[in-house]
Amino acid sequence: MLDEIKHFLRIDHDEDDAMIEGFIKTGKAYIKNGVGKFIEDDDLFKLALTILVGHWYDNRELARIGNQSYPIPHSFEAIIHQLRYCYSDGDEG
Repeated sequence: MLDEIKHFLRIDHDEDDAMIEGFIKTGKAYIKNGVGKFIEDDDLFKLALTILVGHWYDNRELARIGNQSYPIPHSFEAIIHQLRYCYSDGDEG
């Protein structure tokens, strides 16, 4: 996932890899909390994770301040809503 997300975000250096890996781990938990699961090989789950990690990466300096909040992108919320609908019965496909 690291290489896929870095490619999507057009990051061509390795200096932020540990931070991005942390965002990936946290993002999977965030999505799992919202949907009830995270399916590693599902493209829609991967897209949601990529959008979320990209948002956190782009706003990482502001997140350190702690008193400013930037809403999660609408596209992420729309995907999570669809995933909840598609996987609410426990079916993985």
